[in-house]
Amino acid sequence: HIGFTFTTNKNKIRYQLTMIGFRVVHYLTTMAMLPWVVAEICRSSKKDPGAGPRHAAGGSPSCSNKTVFLCVSASWVRCVSVLAERRLWDPLTHTVLFECRPHQVTKLIHNSQEPSIFACLVKDSLKCACYVFQGLDSTKVPEIISTLRQAGKSSAPSTTSNSTAPTSAVSPTTFAKKFEVLFCGRVSVAHKKAPPALIDECIEKFSQLHGSGTTDKGGGGLVDGLRRAFTFPSSGLGNGSVRNGTAGSATTGTSSALFKRDSSFPSLHLDENGLCPEISNNNTTDSITCSTTVQPTSLQENRTMLFTVGKSQIFLVSPDTKKVAIEKSFREISFCSQGIHHVDHFGFICREMAEGGSCHFVCYVFQCTDESLVDEIMLTLKQAFSVAALQQNAKTQSQQCDSCPVQQLHRLCERIEGLHPSKTKLELQKHLATLDNDEQASVFENTMRARPKSDQEENELVMASLRNMYEEKQKAHQHSSLDNSKQSPCHLFISAAFPCHLLRGHNSTGDLKLLDSSIPLTSSSSSLPGDPEPQGFRRRASTFSHSPTPSSVLEDSPLYMQTHSPQELSAATKPKLVRHYSVSTDNPHQSKAACVAGESPLRNHRHSWRQQIFLRVATPQKGADPTERVDPCLDGGLICVGQVSGVGNGDSAMRAVPEEGTKRSKVELRELWRKAILQQILLQRMESENQKLQASESDLQNKRLKLDYEEITPCLKEVTVVWEKLLSTPGRTKVKFDTETIHAAVAQGVPRQHRGEIWKFLSEQYLLQQTVPSRPPSNHTPYKELLKQLTSQQHAILIDLGRTFPTHPYFQAQLGAGQLSLFNILKAYSLLDPEVGYCQGLSFIAGVLLLHMGEEDAFNMLKFLMFDVGLRKQYRPDMIILQIQMYQLSRLLHDYHRDLHGHLEQQEIGPSLYATPWFLTLFASHFPLGFVARVFDMLFLQGSEVIFKVALSLLGSHKPLILQHDSLESIVEFIKTTLPNLGLVQMEKTINQVCEMDVSKQLQAYEVEYHVLQDELLDTPPTLNQQQRAAQLERTNQSLRQQNLDLLEELQVSHARVCNLESRVEALAQSEGQLKEQVSALEEEKKQLANTIAHLHRLLTELGINPDLDGQTLP
Repeated sequence: HIGFTFTTNKNKIRYQLTMIGFRVVHYLTTMAMLPWVVAEICRSSKKDPGAGPRHAAGGSPSCSNKTVFLCVSASWVRCVSVLAERRLWDPLTHTVLFECRPHQVTKLIHNSQEPSIFACLVKDSLKCACYVFQGLDSTKVPEIISTLRQAGKSSAPSTTSNSTAPTSAVSPTTFAKKFEVLFCGRVSVAHKKAPPALIDECIEKFSQLHGSGTTDKGGGGLVDGLRRAFTFPSSGLGNGSVRNGTAGSATTGTSSALFKRDSSFPSLHLDENGLCPEISNNNTTDSITCSTTVQPTSLQENRTMLFTVGKSQIFLVSPDTKKVAIEKSFREISFCSQGIHHVDHFGFICREMAEGGSCHFVCYVFQCTDESLVDEIMLTLKQAFSVAALQQNAKTQSQQCDSCPVQQLHRLCERIEGLHPSKTKLELQKHLATLDNDEQASVFENTMRARPKSDQEENELVMASLRNMYEEKQKAHQHSSLDNSKQSPCHLFISAAFPCHLLRGHNSTGDLKLLDSSIPLTSSSSSLPGDPEPQGFRRRASTFSHSPTPSSVLEDSPLYMQTHSPQELSAATKPKLVRHYSVSTDNPHQSKAACVAGESPLRNHRHSWRQQIFLRVATPQKGADPTERVDPCLDGGLICVGQVSGVGNGDSAMRAVPEEGTKRSKVELRELWRKAILQQILLQRMESENQKLQASESDLQNKRLKLDYEEITPCLKEVTVVWEKLLSTPGRTKVKFDTETIHAAVAQGVPRQHRGEIWKFLSEQYLLQQTVPSRPPSNHTPYKELLKQLTSQQHAILIDLGRTFPTHPYFQAQLGAGQLSLFNILKAYSLLDPEVGYCQGLSFIAGVLLLHMGEEDAFNMLKFLMFDVGLRKQYRPDMIILQIQMYQLSRLLHDYHRDLHGHLEQQEIGPSLYATPWFLTLFASHFPLGFVARVFDMLFLQGSEVIFKVALSLLGSHKPLILQHDSLESIVEFIKTTLPNLGLVQMEKTINQVCEMDVSKQLQAYEVEYHVLQDELLDTPPTLNQQQRAAQLERTNQSLRQQNLDLLEELQVSHARVCNLESRVEALAQSEGQLKEQVSALEEEKKQLANTIAHLHRLLTELGINPDLDGQTLP
């Protein structure tokens, strides 16, 4: 079982699971066939591994119910059996069960009835096997499935060239485009198609409830709510024909038990025209009814999503929770549309499975920043759907034909998918009737040998036999010519999902006539569950994923046809867009009576003599008391347990087993309740502690992953102790430490594990040392509130996510935790500072901060660097400050390394050719992370002048090598590629030079010089010749230099005076405090003396002595 999840190296994730078993299957096995294979494997694992011929299909008895490690990386997936709890590889205790490339794990299935079980289909050339795993913690299973899918997507492009398909050159990430959207709500619709006015009407209803203040604020988080179904009350439908039954009457207000309502999402019903009825009518004004019919999403939650269009799926990732909130394949989406009046909104209708196994359609509505973004999303969806349809059509044509035996098995699985076991049994009997006598006898013998105890188990045995039989036939099958005249289901799906009004024009009126009438639109409520549904909208098999609703089974049964009148049948089979979510509109007692009066539908069919024997043994036929026969579909969902009679009896009866048990006393019951409550409390405590341990382990693993870089200055224990002492100082945010002590500590090194906290400490000291406070941002919106908004800079941010530290494991996963946190920080800053918004280079600065601290702390440090340190000036749209910085760097080279400056000027190489990324990314885009971290240490300590000192030190230390190059291309290539590959010794030497260097005065002088030169260039009259102009500029330059030096001296004197005055103020404040303490002590002593004098006066008075003023006694 899943006991832990840990990373053994940068690219490998390992999960501890239990392998239930595996089967070798045909390589054409489809998703509809997979649940039956999984059921066969699970059934075999519960029995004795050595019994029966069930392992003949390829399963190994030695691999059943064994502890295994499932190792997933970007290049392979490996399953290793474990005989001992050892993480290190040991050939005596570890055995590789299978190993493949991640893209070879082609299909993944998750059991909704048993959430801890999942299965995967592994294909290797023409070999294929299905592996079933189980985990103790069912919440980890979606994470494992997501990890396998992400690994498969990342490895698929490297092997697509080996495929023989004509579309193999198309990369699976061709349409992997991401957009930021705001989730508005979820709407239950009764049809897979809807008019364009649907989006506008949903938005208006949501706005009405938001304005009236009736939004329900309870009910869980956004991601959890998206994964749960809703309860839709029938009182809001407004259709009289729906309210005939007691379960759906408006007076009772009861709702279906098949759904669990989550108040964090809106629910809305549509009438027969596909439009929403009025919430309030003339007969009712109940506000409660209004609030339960339409429930918008909570405005207090972060509803922003990353809408990702992939190769064959749509993902909605929540940057807040770092999880996939919605995942829909193209086959599940039937309609996409943009709003007519609300042009910045769009939505799509998709098929979803209810808890009972039935299908219903849901419309998800989203909002974008503007109309152009919605148009881009619609165009991207259309292109992605078209490419997916072409690829699927080519893949299907190259692998199989309509007459393939496996294709016949696939159609059978689709026909029985989602049916109740009893109805599935009838469909299998009909299919067996089409086989010859030998095949029927073989299936019958294999089924009876296992002695099934229920219809479900019998169905699984029959499907196992059929699968083996059809796979043997497929080996000798020859593909027939394909009928190209038939339109593929993919093209039908594309035409259904993207109608003619997909790209909405401004003259659209939203009329229902705009819908394409050539596409058949059949309501799911009118189709019988037994009928085969279109391939794009098939239901999950009841054997593994879901079981159908009792209502669907009841309405399909022949007894239901006998009980109801023709008028009721015509009304029930009439296609409606209004959905019926009640379990049944009949009285349960009436259903039982109808069951008693009815006859078995099996008596109306004729079968062969072998099939007659099979039916008499396997199903309840003759000889049973009609009053004792109960249909498990009709008796309120009660499943009756019976026994299958032997072959010689010829008949079998399904009898209810009476419940046996003695009546317990009140004391025993109370003791049992007490024991159960105590066990539940203990279980909850253990789960809470387990969650804390898992969270702690996850945090440690995440921190270890972030700090995966090589330090250039290893920090000694003595220095670590100094830093820990500084960090543990109480009230450190208001204590000004000695500057020399902090400089010495930073120069000796910064411990990597405390670097984030030390940066916050240095920022606090930087603010305390500043005499003039910096200008704070005008927008004071908290970080959490900024994340709830949409940014117009999303395209630039999303593009740069993959370019920021692409080789670092924390940022390597596409839309992983690292990229999502980075997106949140950059998005929040673009909203906080609209003037700067987002500029290339900010992602690297935010990425370095994010590697050393949490998300919100990284945002605060980014805000500190931009506003307090002053980095935001170089990211302004005009880039004037960046030009000044390039001039300052060139002047520093001229003053410190004149020969290098002359060599670069001779080749016409300005600083903007090589130093621009240094300033915009703070050296993070080209240099090793260990060196960049040290640069950030100095940046938090000394400010933005560190960038100049590092650039000057790097160019000066490599001056001999640069002077050896004689061309512009070779010099620029050397500075951009060779220079960043520093050794550890050279990096440490550079940092030591930076600590000792001081260029603050020169930088101020060069900035003034730049402005003067710019002003004189604009103000100089054109009559002066070149020599006169140069002489004037030289005189002005000398004068300004002298003025600048004088001003600097005055500034230093003033600063010294200010420091002196501040020290005197501090001394006076301390003396004042001491004097106040002395005064209070003297006042206390005075009070004590006054009390003593009064006491002495009382004593003298009692003794009859009256003291005079001089203290002498009177006679």
